[in-house]
Amino acid sequence: MKKLIVFIVIFILSVSFILSLSILGNIPRKTILKYNFIEEKINEENDKIYEYSSHISTTDKIFRHSDLFYIFLNEKTLPNYIKEIIPSKKGNPKIKIISSEKLDTKKEYEAEYILSLKDEVYIISMMICYLSVLLTIIFYIKNIKKRIILLYLSFLLLIIINTLFYKVQLNYIEIFFIISFYVLMIVNDFNFSFFKIKIKHEKLLLIAASLFSAFTNIFIVNFNYPLVGEDISMILTRSYSLLTYAENNGIFNIEFASPLFGAGLISYPNPQYDQFSVFYFLRYLMPFWKAYLLCLFLFSIIGFISYYYFNKEILKLNFEISLMSAILFSFTGYYIQHIMIGHWAFLYHPLTALIVYISFSDRFNYFIRVLINALLFSIMIFGGSMQTIFFYTCFTLLGIAALLFKPNKKFIIQCTSIVFSFLLGIILSISKFIQSVYFGGLIDRGYEGLHSNNPNLILRNISSTLFYPLQVCLSFSKDTFNLIWEYDIGLPIMLIILLFFMIFYYILNSSKTEKKDFINKYKFNIIFMIIFIYLYCDIFFANGIIRSLFPKLRSVNIHLRIASTLIIPIIMIYSLIFNKFITNKKNIIILFVTIISVIFYYHRFINIQTLNERYIKTNIDFDNDVFKSIKNNHDKYKVSYINNKLEIANMIDFTNGSYELNTSKLPYESIYGYKLETFKPKEEGSPYKIVNGKYNFTDPRSLIFFNKDLPQFSGFDTNDTHKLNKFLSFKEVKWEVPKYFTISNYISVISHIIVIFILVLYFIIKIIKKNIKFNNKSLDNKISLNIINLLGDY
Repeated sequence: MKKLIVFIVIFILSVSFILSLSILGNIPRKTILKYNFIEEKINEENDKIYEYSSHISTTDKIFRHSDLFYIFLNEKTLPNYIKEIIPSKKGNPKIKIISSEKLDTKKEYEAEYILSLKDEVYIISMMICYLSVLLTIIFYIKNIKKRIILLYLSFLLLIIINTLFYKVQLNYIEIFFIISFYVLMIVNDFNFSFFKIKIKHEKLLLIAASLFSAFTNIFIVNFNYPLVGEDISMILTRSYSLLTYAENNGIFNIEFASPLFGAGLISYPNPQYDQFSVFYFLRYLMPFWKAYLLCLFLFSIIGFISYYYFNKEILKLNFEISLMSAILFSFTGYYIQHIMIGHWAFLYHPLTALIVYISFSDRFNYFIRVLINALLFSIMIFGGSMQTIFFYTCFTLLGIAALLFKPNKKFIIQCTSIVFSFLLGIILSISKFIQSVYFGGLIDRGYEGLHSNNPNLILRNISSTLFYPLQVCLSFSKDTFNLIWEYDIGLPIMLIILLFFMIFYYILNSSKTEKKDFINKYKFNIIFMIIFIYLYCDIFFANGIIRSLFPKLRSVNIHLRIASTLIIPIIMIYSLIFNKFITNKKNIIILFVTIISVIFYYHRFINIQTLNERYIKTNIDFDNDVFKSIKNNHDKYKVSYINNKLEIANMIDFTNGSYELNTSKLPYESIYGYKLETFKPKEEGSPYKIVNGKYNFTDPRSLIFFNKDLPQFSGFDTNDTHKLNKFLSFKEVKWEVPKYFTISNYISVISHIIVIFILVLYFIIKIIKKNIKFNNKSLDNKISLNIINLLGDY
């Protein structure tokens, strides 16, 4: 009876929350508007109209624009000359006003505003109500037929309520799947023997499943080709520049800067670029998009198999659960969203599973673990994933260590080896690391590149990690939840539902003694996890412990993307609880979770491309032709003009036969701010035009070694015509750089040779020893057999 009261209270509170806030939010409240003039225009009726920007300011601390409420002007009380109100975003206080009369920009105007609950609040509250009803049915209706009838009646009620409120059009197909799963859980009379998984060839099934996940990713990403994600337009231009430079000067020659975008910008020291990465070397052999898909294919397989063996060998889970966990890891939307949009640095995300496996596997001694992981860290840093490496090392690896080990000798050695892996990875990639840190320290990224101490960021991140999979499951008919990569690590919906259910079930059904025993048994792990969670939250704050210890981090834009560090720990916790908690019908549930995860994955990420144009914004149908042209004519190309086009639009110039290329005046270069707040463009026209006594083309040295004599974004000096000619033609230029840049280049090369040599030698020796052991065993068997035969004859 006590449990029933709890569910009833949750239901009443959720309904009261929605109704009370909706009613209170709809009460008109006063605001003061000041108008900023934008422009004067003539509309379609040939009437003169005036466009102004404004901001709906509020003094109320509760009833204002926030994570709970949208804000709108009360149009019923506005004067007739206000023709239209255009918010910058749905329910945003930044608005644009269209007026038929000229307004006084110095005057303050009184107006009224009203509030509306955000869709997310409505959905979460509604699902809490729905779940409370389901839990009531589970615990208090014993008759199976009554359960099913009540189940679908509650589902029907959910649809009716949603329709009456006109809030969100639900994706009923997916909800039906979830309910069907529940039905499978409650029905005990059916014979599910045909669901049982009989495994004879585990490795064969593992390889088939990994190939399936890889082909799935390729199918989704390539679904709308040649239309691809908008950020492909950034890396594509960089890749063509690198290819042209590599063909002219050798694949291992450093392209310090490129003339192909922004009228001369830094390339190698930019932490976002990927020279000497796996992707870079593949692009030398094949067109950009084929290399992109091949990387996706290879890394998807590596991630799948690595996470399987992590579960199998380290967590000691059986084949079925290990395979399910690998599927949950591989069909996590976090990875595919980044790849779809064109965040090339995230190609290497599956390698994190390999790093986890290597870090904790007893197959290798600690020395070899450090070398392999350091090499993987180096691969990712050269791939543009420097921030990912830092956060991943700090959180995921140490977090998993906190979960798996007690504070004993092994725990200390494990954590120490992880730190050494990271440090050696920095040494291997020190050429890229030093130059990137040096360059990054000089860059003012503008307003959007600065980080505040806003606690809403971390609260949104944690809540999104847990609830966003539930939200996106509900709606695909419109982009209700702004389905963009920043807010969602894309955990499979069934994982979240089952994880909540199992934890909730354990809390309700375990005695106080069992809870105390659990805490006593895992008290150190719990303490470590609390520290881990605190540090994870602390990283978001500019004045937090981590950023205070590492001042350089204060100027780093911390995205919600670091939620990726939670993917493996959450799936790991789920797998461990699942292994202990579920005893009956385990194979049925594994099969169902796997099928539903794959269906949702396909459904969501194919549909998302039709809902959000940013996933299919860039047309790269010229890719193959440009690759062939560069391969055949690389030494003929030269940048000869600065224009106002988008840099991606200039790429077709490689195929026009004139060998004269254009560089964009305003590049797609987020390191100078997402709106190029700190970028200083050159004039349109020839690079050889003289502007303020210098050539009209940025000298790359002014972007990294600027001073009073060489201000930032300075043009080439007229005495440097020879260097400018080489630079424009993608030829090697002997830039004057500090000696430690050159020394770091040698350290990277030599350290890579040493580490790779040791690893190759180690594996050769291991293979030889294994063969010798096998041959000796075979010889012993033959001798034993001969002795037996002789004795038999005797």
